Amino acid sequence: MAGRERRMIRRVGTLAVCLALAGCGAAGEAPSADAVTAVTVKDCAGQDMTFTSVPQRVVVLDGYAAQSMVRLGLGDRVVGVGFTKPFSVEKGPIQAELQRLPVLAADSVPPTEIVAAQRPDLVLTAFADFGGAPGSPKEADLATMDAQGLAACTPTATSPTEAAKPLTDLSPTYDFLRRIGQVFRIGNRAEQLISELRAREQAVVAKAVAGPRPRVLILPDNPVAGQPVPTSGPATIANALVTAAGGTNVFADTAGMHSQVSPEMVAERDPQVILVITDYSFAKAKGQALVDQVRANPLLAGTTAVRTGRVLSASQYVAAFPSPLNVDALEQIAGDLRVDGP
Repeated sequence: MAGRERRMIRRVGTLAVCLALAGCGAAGEAPSADAVTAVTVKDCAGQDMTFTSVPQRVVVLDGYAAQSMVRLGLGDRVVGVGFTKPFSVEKGPIQAELQRLPVLAADSVPPTEIVAAQRPDLVLTAFADFGGAPGSPKEADLATMDAQGLAACTPTATSPTEAAKPLTDLSPTYDFLRRIGQVFRIGNRAEQLISELRAREQAVVAKAVAGPRPRVLILPDNPVAGQPVPTSGPATIANALVTAAGGTNVFADTAGMHSQVSPEMVAERDPQVILVITDYSFAKAKGQALVDQVRANPLLAGTTAVRTGRVLSASQYVAAFPSPLNVDALEQIAGDLRVDGP
């Protein structure tokens, strides 16, 4: 089969998945290589980025951004993807489509030389900036490749001691999808997907308004005696999920994505619920093993959450970075809060 025919079949298959599962928009809005109208979007620093043509070769640095590309019917543009672990939480046709993407690095963000070898015209990431992972491409590296970079954006603090603006909804996810849609000239398709996800989010929020708002401690790892307790701060997807689900992050006034607080502060604020965000690479255990460790941790035994058995969990693959699966996490967390609540 000729290469052009293979690409056409794959594109039709991707769009069919997108239309069936995500309602991505009317057929015929496929990105055109002949588009000549320039589009301008904002980067995470608020600077204009101009795209004079539709990207043809896209390297996606992480599985979160890959999920957005596939749901928008753009999997055929991806020439390489890194950090594919988020694919493990997908199911059905979307997972099958993700598995077809060429993998550059399964367990990490691909290094700069591997990214450059794909000759991308766009490098995409759901992380807030480039170069965060050791050896991964920075903005200067992208310029050397003659590639543009598009990242998801979350609030940032203006100083190390100042808390960032709290993130209380899933706007970073919708903003990322919208900017991808603009770059590929499929704005209607992106807006339809955003509308469907936002409707699900608002349905959860509507149910949470009338109920009590339990105090929630967000833990990315199991606390260790004699060390600060790690927790998620206000400018995180996890904080947005807790807030939208009807809870209150007890450390929404801290600075940083992964903040450090004292055990005494945890005892003083006495969380009624503990939400364990599992599967971080730095955590001492993964999945259910981490949840079990938290439940048995003597440092947390005096909290209302542990005494009443209200220790919940969600994987970082759905609850940590902008992705369409954030809404799945929201529905799960909200359901757990309602079921387990007083």
